[in-house]
Amino acid sequence: MRYIVTIVFLFIAGASFAQADSVSLKKAVADFNKALINKDSVTIKKLVYDKITYGHSNGWIQSRKDIIDDLYSGKIVYNVIDQYFDNIILDGSTASVRETANLNVEMAGKPLQLKLKILQVWIWKKKGWQLFSRQSVKN
Repeated sequence: MRYIVTIVFLFIAGASFAQADSVSLKKAVADFNKALINKDSVTIKKLVYDKITYGHSNGWIQSRKDIIDDLYSGKIVYNVIDQYFDNIILDGSTASVRETANLNVEMAGKPLQLKLKILQVWIWKKKGWQLFSRQSVKN
């Protein structure tokens, strides 16, 4: 009987741990979006992998340095990012996040309303979740 109770307890604990990972991942995605809006380079550096490939729906690819530099130069300004999670898959220290997002941005001073499908790949490092790769397409 003790073995059954132990197994049930471990199963519940494992399920709780998986839920915590999903919650921390969703928080990392939300924190990244807030950092883009607020031009928070400290948070962006924390959440973005050094060798990221950050792909936009127009084919434009950015590095981590580009993301930060372009925010401060005004090349791109994020005003609103409304996201809706479509699918999250966790596998060990890697996760994929599919989402639909409505964005209100300015590109070189020109306002744009975008509806995008986005795929993000996140990896777990000692510091927490880091965005490893991102690609968006127009929806």
